[in-house]
Amino acid sequence: MDEDYREFEAKTVDEAIVTAMRTFRSDFEDLEIQVISEGSKGLFGLVGTKSAKILARPARRQETQGNRPVQETGPEAPEKKGLAPEQQAVSREDMEHACRVVTEILNHMNIPSEVRIGKDNIIEVVGDGSGLLIGKRGQTLDSLQFITNRILNKNREVPFYVTVDTEGYRQRHMDHLRSMAVKMGQKVKRTGQSVFLEKMNPYDRRIIHLALKNDSQVNTKSVGDGVYKKVLIAPKRVSRS
Repeated sequence: MDEDYREFEAKTVDEAIVTAMRTFRSDFEDLEIQVISEGSKGLFGLVGTKSAKILARPARRQETQGNRPVQETGPEAPEKKGLAPEQQAVSREDMEHACRVVTEILNHMNIPSEVRIGKDNIIEVVGDGSGLLIGKRGQTLDSLQFITNRILNKNREVPFYVTVDTEGYRQRHMDHLRSMAVKMGQKVKRTGQSVFLEKMNPYDRRIIHLALKNDSQVNTKSVGDGVYKKVLIAPKRVSRS
């Protein structure tokens, strides 16, 4: 374990983080946090109960920017995971090629569908309303988009990225995330307690961060390892002790 980190243990991750904030006399955005264990209530909340554990240390300024990790603030971050970034100019020829790629992939999946060009670099797949192509939490659609962009940009000097959508899922999902971010932000301000959101991909986390970016009373931070991380929404200030 890095000697700069200190371990904190409590009933919940939130309580452990608050303890770390008080120990270092720092606000949430000034700490680097790694969750070791989220804890568990055990059988009937009595047997086998495990405490939550975290590692925390003062943030290294060159590694952070504002209240979010640097690697997730710019439009380039989603591109690295194969998710569509901010919209850019793409030629009609490239979009037609993207349509052919998506059509071929769907044929291999035994899901013959109508594929057409939408606005803002969107490839629209006309679905049957079953949600089969969307998958659980959009994972199937995300995978299709990831593979499509990998194929499109193979051996290209200047990459371009498209969004693959069906049944208007992308916009509904974005609206849901923004609404959830605002609702959870209000809860944090009302209760003074931090909340964790479920694990998300970089693109979804970025939507949460941006939705609360201008809220002066809360901070957001991604916590965890790997591609999928949780988003922690915390009060802007904590009482000193």
